[in-house]
Amino acid sequence: MFTAPLKYITLPSSLREAYDEISKHSSGLDEVGYREFEQELSANIETLSSRVSTGLYSPEPLKKIEIDKPNSNEKRPIALSAIKDKIIQRALYNALNPYFDKLFSDKSYAYRADKSALKAINRTTDFLNRKHLHILKSDVKNFFETINHNMLLEILNEYISDKSIVRLISLFVQVGGFKEMNYSDHLQGIHQGDILSPLLSNIYLNEMDKFLESKNVAFVRYADDFVILFEKKNQAYTIQKELKKFLKTIKLSLNKEKSSISHISDGFTFLGVEFKGRNRSVDNERLQKSISKITKFSKSKLGFVEFVHELNSYLFSLKNYYLKILTANSTQHRLLQDALIETLSHKVYLSKKSKAVTRKKEMKILLEMVHYNILFDDKMSKYIELTIAKGYEKYLSNKSYKEDKRKISKKRDKYTKKFANDSTLHVATPALSLGISKGKFTLKKYGKIQSSYPISQIKRIILEGKGFSLSSNVIKRCADDSISIDFIDKNMMPYASLLTYKASTTQTIQQQALLLNTPTQLAIAKEFIRGKAKNQLNYIKYLHRYHNLMGKSIKSMQNNISKIKFAKSIDELMGYEGSISVSYWEGLRLSIEIPFEKRVTFGAKDIVNSSLNYGYAILYGKVQYSLVMAGLSLNISYLHTLDDNKPTLTYDMIEEFRSFIVDRTIISMLNKNEPIKLDSKGLLTKQSRQLISKNIKEKLGSYTMHKKESRKVENIILSQAYRLADVVNGKEKKYKAFIGKY
Repeated sequence: MFTAPLKYITLPSSLREAYDEISKHSSGLDEVGYREFEQELSANIETLSSRVSTGLYSPEPLKKIEIDKPNSNEKRPIALSAIKDKIIQRALYNALNPYFDKLFSDKSYAYRADKSALKAINRTTDFLNRKHLHILKSDVKNFFETINHNMLLEILNEYISDKSIVRLISLFVQVGGFKEMNYSDHLQGIHQGDILSPLLSNIYLNEMDKFLESKNVAFVRYADDFVILFEKKNQAYTIQKELKKFLKTIKLSLNKEKSSISHISDGFTFLGVEFKGRNRSVDNERLQKSISKITKFSKSKLGFVEFVHELNSYLFSLKNYYLKILTANSTQHRLLQDALIETLSHKVYLSKKSKAVTRKKEMKILLEMVHYNILFDDKMSKYIELTIAKGYEKYLSNKSYKEDKRKISKKRDKYTKKFANDSTLHVATPALSLGISKGKFTLKKYGKIQSSYPISQIKRIILEGKGFSLSSNVIKRCADDSISIDFIDKNMMPYASLLTYKASTTQTIQQQALLLNTPTQLAIAKEFIRGKAKNQLNYIKYLHRYHNLMGKSIKSMQNNISKIKFAKSIDELMGYEGSISVSYWEGLRLSIEIPFEKRVTFGAKDIVNSSLNYGYAILYGKVQYSLVMAGLSLNISYLHTLDDNKPTLTYDMIEEFRSFIVDRTIISMLNKNEPIKLDSKGLLTKQSRQLISKNIKEKLGSYTMHKKESRKVENIILSQAYRLADVVNGKEKKYKAFIGKY
């Protein structure tokens, strides 16, 4: 039993000691700052001690704020106490913690002296070495927010003789707070940010620890996150069932989504470390967050010296945890090394560019302050030279002639975007009729002209939805001028095109058919998939530079791409394509800043998939037009299964352009918060479709580097179709897919 009285704990000397230990970087709702409090420190301490001992003290309501969780869109609630309340809490903590710590299980590792996450990892390893190879991994559901106040106070009453201490703690637990100007009661849970909260959480969960100790099982707990280890699998299921029942008695429950039973051969993750067999490695998502953290240092506006101090501090935190887990020269260790060099070289580049540091000698002196030795074993000097070389190389490559070229390109892009939009007549309003009058396409409603477009300007017509009328004069003129007319239904799926028959030739169609079931068919199919996969990979790599979360996807995609050339059948090839796509969409999911669970083609009701499907529908017609102009039959394909009722060759050719033209455009729009919305039926609004159409058309009309030349994207599609026709007709031996520059 803890027997010290409250008046002893809150003596002025104890409160003065507590004052020296509290954080001085924030104030509470009473707006009493540290300087103000410290001006009359002795008097304030005496008053505080007196008010507690006479029962007149009560804490101020909390100031509630939210801070961003690292690498997440979620917010973490934080409660800020007044200075006087922090002092009382620290005094209580200083008195109570030594007593309770002796009562805690040796398998509890959070918020305790001489305990740490690293020691929890080592203890877990020890249990595994003792052949406890079946693991129940779980945590307590919403633990900090669901602690029952009455239950907590009952537990404290069992251990603390002076009930005025318990009553004082109850005030801290139950006090509500203001978020902006709105007050909310605090009926359950403990405040994250309070000094007492870590101790109270351990006191509460010590009840669970005692239950597990009574069952004589091996376990390791860090706050509400824990693993229980068993020699036999059936023991895990038994304890899981019994633990669920016990937690109900203290008003808690297991987190079903994070609960699992596995064998060490299957692996599990605990405290950011992945255990599998005899190996331990940092969980990839945690590692990527660490890499992202290192990378972000170079983007700060700190001066070079402050930048180095911040970076060194973070490197020391890695040294004390992850670097004690990672094997030297492992892939993960090298990724951290690369991130450090890239971050430092980028800071060198920025410093040189801004003229904050102009001489290499000065740059070297600054870099000597960096603790390279935390990540590198050998001589620091060579890494300093490497850092400076990479930074200067980036500076020089960006300096030369690019500024003038950029001005010219900017003007060019301005007009190409305009031409790209002007050359496509996109009609999405029903009850309109499309006709020709005086050398122009006209759109009429109830016989009245709504708008007109010079025929010479139009290269493509898109009709979306239903309820249009189309004159035979329009069809004849489009056929004569090779203008395609594409139809898209309300589900954003292309369902028909009107194309001139002039380009197709019987000879080419016959040659197409002769390639079926030959090695050439498989070779062409491989190129379609290689192009698609490489463009997907390049886009993921491009995003990875900014998000640093796609390492796992990149590795998986690279592995499967390397297998494409060994595929012996279309089915095997499609298997690799499926695996690559799974990794690709998982990587994209991590970069998209709005909810996106998975890729849905038909019937999508979310913004991401609906936008992608609409973009693909616009691209589809452009690809189909190019194939027809190249004289190819749309019904004879080499990758997708032949279908007399579907233009399967279009499905083949579109693969290599999807990510470069549509995915990149749509993801960029979404992440820039452009106004893309769904209506009440879960379909894209008319304004959203117009905006997507505009951006996709501009992308098709933009320029990119291809075969060492700056070429318009829509012309590349056409040239790829002609290249395929040349392979079909024997003019070229191999078809090479288009790989875009990201």
